Amino acid sequence: MPKVTQRYRDERRAAILAGALECFVSKGFQATTIDDIVKHLGISKGGLYGYFSSKEDMYIQMANKRMDEMVASLGAKFKDLPHAADRISYLFGRIKAQPLQELRKWMSFHMEFMLYASRHPELIELHNRYMDKAITLIGELIQDGIQSGEFREELDSTSASYLFWSVRDGLAFHFLLDGQDDRYAAMVDDMEDMVLRYLLKNPEALPKE
Repeated sequence: MPKVTQRYRDERRAAILAGALECFVSKGFQATTIDDIVKHLGISKGGLYGYFSSKEDMYIQMANKRMDEMVASLGAKFKDLPHAADRISYLFGRIKAQPLQELRKWMSFHMEFMLYASRHPELIELHNRYMDKAITLIGELIQDGIQSGEFREELDSTSASYLFWSVRDGLAFHFLLDGQDDRYAAMVDDMEDMVLRYLLKNPEALPKE
């Protein structure tokens, strides 16, 4: 029997996650069954359970994979952006560049799972670990800005991190059902200006419109 390599397992795992996401987005997380996923992928249940224990496990791994990839890509990009304010601006640029169609797909999927998890305590801790990665990422960026003298020294880095993600998620929520990309982009620009004016020690240095 040929040996199964780790590379093969990783590629197979990624393919299953991609197929599961298509099912979740199309039918909804709660309505999607394991039967739906294996039928869509053209594999057996045994072939799926060799990689994932449940559809909840698939969501958690899917979310963590997406978060880990984002953290890695930002870490590489931030090496070219020594100033904390420039890093914040880069993040808002990424938010603005994401098409609303893609944002709505992920936001709907994510919100449905959060509602589902709220009724399943065993999933809350797993979801919290995922969210902690996002809070830590921005919190460390804020702390760097405080230490460099760019940001106000009285800032609480954790609270400022929650502020950043609340702005992002709140705006995404308001555009979940309707709205145009150009209006969304303009709102992101306004939010970037507001957040930077809150963070910066010398906000008057920002250009005035």
